[in-house]
Amino acid sequence: MRSLSAAGLLLRRLRSERGMILLVVVLVAVTSFLFSAAPRLFNRVADDALRTAVHAAPVAQRNLTMRLTTSLQPRDGDAVAVVRDFGEGQARQLPAAVRSLILDWTVRVTTVRFILPKPPSHETHLWLAYQDGLTDGTRLVAGRWPVDLGMPLSPDLGDQGQGGGSNGGEEPRPEPEPARIEVALARAEATEIGVAVGDRLAVVLDRTDPQLTRTGYRIMPLEIEVAGLYEPLDPSAEMWQGDTRLLQVEQHGTDDFPIAFATAYVAAEAYPDLWASGLPFNYEWRFRVDPARFEADQVAGLQVELRRMGLISSAAAAPDDTVSIVTGLPGILDRFVTARAASEAALSIAAIGPLGLAGGALAMTAILLVRRRAGTLALARGRGASGALVLGTQLLESILVAGGAAVVGFVVATAIVPGRPSPLSAELGTVVAVVAIVVLVGASWSIARRPLGELGRDDPPVLRVAPRRLVIELAIVVIAVAATLLLRQRGLTVGPAGSDARVDPFLASVPVLSGLAAGIVALRFYPLPVRALGWLAARRRDLVPVLGLRTVGRHPAAANLSLLVLLLTAAFGAFSSVIGTSVDRGQVTASYLDIGADYRLERIGIGGMTLDPAGIAGVEATAPGVVDPSADFTSTTNQRASTYVAAIDPLAYAEVTAGTPAAPGWPDAFLAAPSGAGVGTAENPIPALLSDRLPTGSAKLRIGDTFEMLVARETMTFQLVDQRAAFPGIVGLATFAVVPLTWVRAAVGDRAMPPTVIWLRGPRDVGAGLTALIDAERESARVVSRHDAYAALHDAPLVAAIGAGYGLALLAAVIYMVLTIVGALVLSAAGRTRDLAYLRTLGVSARQALALTVLEHAPPVLLALLPGIALGIGVAILAEPGMGLATFVGASGVPLVVDWPALAALIAALLGAVVLAVAAGTWLARRTSMADALRIGED
Repeated sequence: MRSLSAAGLLLRRLRSERGMILLVVVLVAVTSFLFSAAPRLFNRVADDALRTAVHAAPVAQRNLTMRLTTSLQPRDGDAVAVVRDFGEGQARQLPAAVRSLILDWTVRVTTVRFILPKPPSHETHLWLAYQDGLTDGTRLVAGRWPVDLGMPLSPDLGDQGQGGGSNGGEEPRPEPEPARIEVALARAEATEIGVAVGDRLAVVLDRTDPQLTRTGYRIMPLEIEVAGLYEPLDPSAEMWQGDTRLLQVEQHGTDDFPIAFATAYVAAEAYPDLWASGLPFNYEWRFRVDPARFEADQVAGLQVELRRMGLISSAAAAPDDTVSIVTGLPGILDRFVTARAASEAALSIAAIGPLGLAGGALAMTAILLVRRRAGTLALARGRGASGALVLGTQLLESILVAGGAAVVGFVVATAIVPGRPSPLSAELGTVVAVVAIVVLVGASWSIARRPLGELGRDDPPVLRVAPRRLVIELAIVVIAVAATLLLRQRGLTVGPAGSDARVDPFLASVPVLSGLAAGIVALRFYPLPVRALGWLAARRRDLVPVLGLRTVGRHPAAANLSLLVLLLTAAFGAFSSVIGTSVDRGQVTASYLDIGADYRLERIGIGGMTLDPAGIAGVEATAPGVVDPSADFTSTTNQRASTYVAAIDPLAYAEVTAGTPAAPGWPDAFLAAPSGAGVGTAENPIPALLSDRLPTGSAKLRIGDTFEMLVARETMTFQLVDQRAAFPGIVGLATFAVVPLTWVRAAVGDRAMPPTVIWLRGPRDVGAGLTALIDAERESARVVSRHDAYAALHDAPLVAAIGAGYGLALLAAVIYMVLTIVGALVLSAAGRTRDLAYLRTLGVSARQALALTVLEHAPPVLLALLPGIALGIGVAILAEPGMGLATFVGASGVPLVVDWPALAALIAALLGAVVLAVAAGTWLARRTSMADALRIGED
């Protein structure tokens, strides 16, 4: 009967302690909600990131293209029906996972290459092609669409070849009437090669076409007639992205000897006439995928299916007479998987940080709740309740309170948080519930197992620490150090090569473990200086200093846990600040190194530009340059090599990039003006900067050695003055050379050298003016913006999730810290109020009581805040090599940056939160009357 009465007494505490129970419910429910919602939110971010990556990829990479080089015999009716049927049969063989991504598909049929023997303007090569949807995506600007003239192109089976010949001494046969095919050209193509509507052009087979070199095809004479000219409705439409052969002429050769490669459109009905020639055709079936159909959880299976399909990455690798599938999807998915693994790793740190703080807050609440119940629990034990009964009752209470709160948090997160469901939500919600139950039950362990004679004693002295506890704390410190070193060496992810990497939760908990270890060390050592200060304060005549310091020293439970939670929050905040600032600064640096300046104007095709962007509002400086992507390079006899050459105006470029990560730091020789006769000869070489890796077959060049390059159509002699691994604006090239444009212009004399590249300095809004200038001048050029490159890095969904995740995690950490401090003050209100009542009877004033509160909380704050900030910075420095920040930055070797103003703001915010928490807790504590406080424990 006694046991039942004791159990009933404990259960009645649920009604009498509604405020404290509500605090536990809020802590557990909020934590369960956050961690149940996190996987759903990450799934949404991952899906958005995958769809963004697929959408941002070039069309030719994200779509699937089937290619076949053969000759498919047409059927009556639809001229290209046999091509469509063949493609449909191939599409049915695609894996279901791949077919589910396909939105629609189109057909393209292209002939072998022809050449115009008598070109109107300059050497011209020509393909004839039919493409689905071209007439819908363009408009006629002259003439009409081509039609089938019913003039089949026959193969030449006689002795007479193309262009005439002999017939065994007999009279030459008369030249047969040429077959005629109507075509349409893009207006830009027609202007470039010099043709107009109504022109008839004789064409012959281009024997340099690789498809014609292995077989001696011959055809009867052929003429093409230009029936119409068209232009695209939207040049940026998806159908033109990655393949503009039906819109623009591809220019080769040089300024003096240009070579044009054009493609003309033919009607589908003309396919049987062309097929009659016996020539091979290039068939393409272009399957357009829908980015909105991609989901991140399908990536692993999709990668397997794509690998099984035996894909190739380029058309050059496609064999003849065999259907090949060309796509860049495997690379897109591989890059996404890498980025997702890095994001999961980084976000796991952001998640484990608040989880540790939530555990600390809950532990403090549980310990102080048990301390407040100590008298009631002692009474129950004295009336016959066993320790097992106390623990059992506490377990039941914890399951009802913490378990129920965790379920509520999980249900609310599932109901209101958008995102694809994840089994991890239920797992994390269960973890939160189990941790909360264990903490609440564990807090009662000491009272439940303590002998009855010791239940009335106060906290044991701080210096009396059980050896078992010392061993446990030492183990935690050692584990934290080991985890930090492992993270630095191995990184956050684990998994065999070639498989999906997974986050190692042990290594992801390094910031929390490090903060816990530092907190343990601080807890062990800080009572010593506090006691020393208390001893010194005892020599003073006033009461407040000695009483406040002795309260911290004699009753360390509340102060110690507050110190630990504050230290963890400060460390996590500093860690988040350093990582976030470093990633952002790294992205800015990467954008400068990628573009070379704020803006870069590039010429499209051959030749230079006549643009002068200096007059555009906002442009602060410009620097011209001439770029040759494959200049002849010679450093030894008979060497045949080429390299990328950029001739840059050094002084102008230094002005454009001054104070930015793209500042070149020119060698002194570059800044000197050209002097002397024979610039560019062996007697007066031009200074040059080369890449560390030299072109194939190069001599081992040292500083001061000379070599030759073909620049501006002249062979010039250069002298090596510096070598570098990279140069701003030159990305992804094995070898490169940078030379001063002023010296090159001096070497070519009066011959004009218009720039092919212009670097500019200016704010983000300059881009629109540059685009307008190009359109007004009808210049074939494009604008490349560093601001856009930075935005692409910074605003990518997975990268943006890192900043948002750490910001939310820090906010949650501060909230947990505030709840911990407020809870500590509220739950210890009875004891504080009782002490204050005793002190008021001794004459302590309200001002002295306030000073006593400040002295009780100032030492833990000072001993936790600044060391916590230092700890967060130190952990970031140690852990950076293993965090894979290069994935978010776009460049390797990310330097850590400490934003001191941001850290100062963080310290001020934490101090403000502490002051607010102490004020709120003190106000709540004062609501207990002194009479009630003196009677606590007597009932």
